[in-house]
Amino acid sequence: MLDIKKIVKVCSVQKFGAQETIFEEGDPGEEMFIILSGSARVLISAPDGNKVEIAQLKAGDIFGEMSLLQGLPRSATIQVLEETTTVAINESNFEYVIIQEPSLAMRIMKSLSERLRRKNAELSKNRELLYLDTQLSDAVPQTTIDQIKVEYKLEKLHESEDFAELIQYAGRYSKVTRSNHSEYLFDKKIQCPICDQTIEVQLYRSSKLRIKQIESDYRQIYTDFDPLWYIVWVCPHCYYANFSSDFTNISDRERERIKAMSSTAKETFSFRPDTPLSLTQVLTGYYLMLYWYQQLKIPSADLEKLGKIWLRISWLYYDVQEMEMFTATTGKALDHFLNLLNDIKLKTTAAQDQYLYLLIGELSLKLGNSADAKGYFYKSIGVKGGNVRMKQQAQDRIQEMK
Repeated sequence: MLDIKKIVKVCSVQKFGAQETIFEEGDPGEEMFIILSGSARVLISAPDGNKVEIAQLKAGDIFGEMSLLQGLPRSATIQVLEETTTVAINESNFEYVIIQEPSLAMRIMKSLSERLRRKNAELSKNRELLYLDTQLSDAVPQTTIDQIKVEYKLEKLHESEDFAELIQYAGRYSKVTRSNHSEYLFDKKIQCPICDQTIEVQLYRSSKLRIKQIESDYRQIYTDFDPLWYIVWVCPHCYYANFSSDFTNISDRERERIKAMSSTAKETFSFRPDTPLSLTQVLTGYYLMLYWYQQLKIPSADLEKLGKIWLRISWLYYDVQEMEMFTATTGKALDHFLNLLNDIKLKTTAAQDQYLYLLIGELSLKLGNSADAKGYFYKSIGVKGGNVRMKQQAQDRIQEMK
């Protein structure tokens, strides 16, 4: 065990109150910390600017060692959960502390090794979660992707302006939600803002989610749960669909337009609330949402939202290894983000520009356009200010492409 009394003689003891921040992601750092009492949580920045909890620390845990050992900026934010006491070790006393307490060096090595082991385990498990087994349902007549392309004289699926309609013919999946999702969900009855019917929707308890990693295209992977399956609500009466966060944000003009087009939507789409929730139903909800965006002629100010819808659809296809659909929907997302980037009327911050360059680079890389990808990565690095983690990601991607 560590002799804390020896360490405290040459190091500073620091106390923090509940919710106090010890340091922020991106801050310069020259100290590592050992928690003597209390607890804290580790937060990283998501692309939307929100902070996401990835771990919690307790008495005896070490943090901040990477900044001390390598002089790197802080890779995460540490926020105290309760009154917490720490001992801070800096470069000037680190060597003395290690001589007095050699076991601390072993603790640091074990901490780094554990992080690497955990990371590898998470990557392995995520592959299992992402590469889901699927099969086409025999109960529903199938139209293959190749047949769609022949019928509509398309070389690539995303060439059609009515892609949201065409996709409904591209098979039906028997993949259903995992049984353990129920512990994250609760039901709620709401009134549809279009037809005024009472419908039942599902919400997830964000407090129970534990993020495992954020992928290069900013998809957030959670432990044993995927919010992508639950963020779109559909009214089974009028077929109105939207993100849960925007479901009631409808203008009078949009409401009347959707009412007038409801019967056409029912003829175009087949929406059946499934129990348990099926991937087919989830995809139908996303495409219904795109259908209404198309009918309502959403302005260019919402290009980012449209891009994010297509991006989330591409993630769902990737999960079931429907690679042609993944490529087509990724292409759709990229088109919208490029249009957003070229919209001179839209004012963006440096951080938003950096994020957009990086995301376009990642999507270009997924589609095999490595030269374009590298150019956007360089543009992301060149933005003054912005997020340290994003800049590092762009630099890493360029190195990987060499």
